[in-house]
Amino acid sequence: MMVYYRWSWKVFAIILREAYGAFWRLDEVVARNSEAQTGCPVTYTYSKTSLRQWLEANHFGVDDMFVDHIFPYRVQDYVKYRYVKAFPFHLLPGSAMRALERRLGWHLCVTAHPVRQAPAGR
Repeated sequence: MMVYYRWSWKVFAIILREAYGAFWRLDEVVARNSEAQTGCPVTYTYSKTSLRQWLEANHFGVDDMFVDHIFPYRVQDYVKYRYVKAFPFHLLPGSAMRALERRLGWHLCVTAHPVRQAPAGR
């Protein structure tokens, strides 16, 4: 499954641009500004720890977890099917971009499995 990563490049950019660095407003500001269009009802973000805790509390074991994906394009060009990379992404070689995505990507991907519970009373 994929959820949005709380410590991503996109979250930092939203906080700086929309809340002028007010990190204590993270949930509110990200929910309102996470998508390129309006009308998205909610956006939740998770850290690796909070997602693992949520899954384990709901009887899932985590097999794998990784961060991926930074949208590198200028939105005003992208919506016109022009793929122009924004600053600073246009300066990065592929290997550096990949390393940045693995650290600060927008997607937190997890593979998990249900954990069998012991029957009650045993």
